[in-house]
Amino acid sequence: MTNRNLFEKEVKERAPLQEFKEPNPLPEEIAAQYPTIDLVSIDLSQYEEGNSGLEKRKALAKQLETALSTSGFFHLSNVGLAPEVFNRVRSIGQLLMSIPDEEKVQYLAGALTSDEEDRSKSLGGERGSGFKPKKYWSNNNVRDSIEHYNFRDFLHDDIFLSDEGVLKHPKAVRGYLRDISDYFNYLHYEIVRKICNLSDIILEIPEGTLWNNYMRVIDNDPFHSGGGFGRLMRYYNPSPEDEVKTNQSWLRGHSDGSFITVLTSNPILSLQIRDYETGEWKFVTHKPDSLVVNVGDGFEFLSGGYFKSSIHRVHSPVEEQKGETRFQIIYFVDPDRSLVIDPETINSPKLNRLGYHKPKEWEKITFDQWNDNKGRLFGKNAVNNVKGDEPVVVKLFGRLHERWHQVDNAQPPAIAEHERLYGPPTSINV
Repeated sequence: MTNRNLFEKEVKERAPLQEFKEPNPLPEEIAAQYPTIDLVSIDLSQYEEGNSGLEKRKALAKQLETALSTSGFFHLSNVGLAPEVFNRVRSIGQLLMSIPDEEKVQYLAGALTSDEEDRSKSLGGERGSGFKPKKYWSNNNVRDSIEHYNFRDFLHDDIFLSDEGVLKHPKAVRGYLRDISDYFNYLHYEIVRKICNLSDIILEIPEGTLWNNYMRVIDNDPFHSGGGFGRLMRYYNPSPEDEVKTNQSWLRGHSDGSFITVLTSNPILSLQIRDYETGEWKFVTHKPDSLVVNVGDGFEFLSGGYFKSSIHRVHSPVEEQKGETRFQIIYFVDPDRSLVIDPETINSPKLNRLGYHKPKEWEKITFDQWNDNKGRLFGKNAVNNVKGDEPVVVKLFGRLHERWHQVDNAQPPAIAEHERLYGPPTSINV
């Protein structure tokens, strides 16, 4: 077993946490005045293991299929975590964000801006372990007002809690690494596993296929394990001038490069999903102590486009919540990074029957290739310094890096049609 003397010492010396004060949610009658999306809500307490629970799992899978094949987002309630657990992780994040800036720069995930990254040495602020500072990304020549901290390898105790692993993090948080590990381990082994099993039912493949083949954890082998990274994220108020330039978009519209993304429901009415048919932005409403889950690019590609990795953004809070602190806990879930993200990989009877196959434009690629190359684009000036919501269209491995113009008829992304309507994608040196 790896030496954990330093971690045990830090636990004994850690300072007490100050409780995070979560903002009050909007009253329903006020939230109803804004355009909101009615997400499928899945009660995870209805999930039962074993043969006796199969019918209940099939009923949940039917609900889940509606969500995955339309908006790509859904609520999960009764997830088995007490409110105190969520708030403890938020409090740890609050502690992290409060350390001095001169200490933060010693624990950066990458460079100070996306365009300065040496991607041969770093995963960058998007995916690397450590801080992404404010002003890292650019949108219409406006630098962002978001700060976040990423954790990696928390599914592997011998890496995460080793002396070397502990030293990667600021001293203030070292004594709380087990809390971070416990939270994201629970999400992985309880939430992600159950979503995978329900997805197997949808795809008509044996239950356990997605989990056992692509999401299981191999000790001390993060590359071939399911995992990804966890994020504690705080949004700061930009200047009024910057809000005008970005059309009040605090985090520009995008799809996630992950397989799936699991985030805490937030009382600030700010997260928006772009409607497939109309292009209208709609707010995601809050359900206390629940999770919001969305499909990432990896799962969309593995399903041949049946499951939707929807465009979403974080908008300036509505008028009644201006000035409140938006804080988010996110788990970006990655599969085994060697997974080939084409529908032929899983040979789903459901997808075959519906005609979802690998489009001829798509090159054969692994999840790691996609995630690495897409991750380099998010804050690049050449992609994002445009007016309006959409970034410059980029094609990676024959696939659009974001699909802004899919129609909601469950068809695979039509790159040729996109080119006819909007012109050819741009080639960007990533």
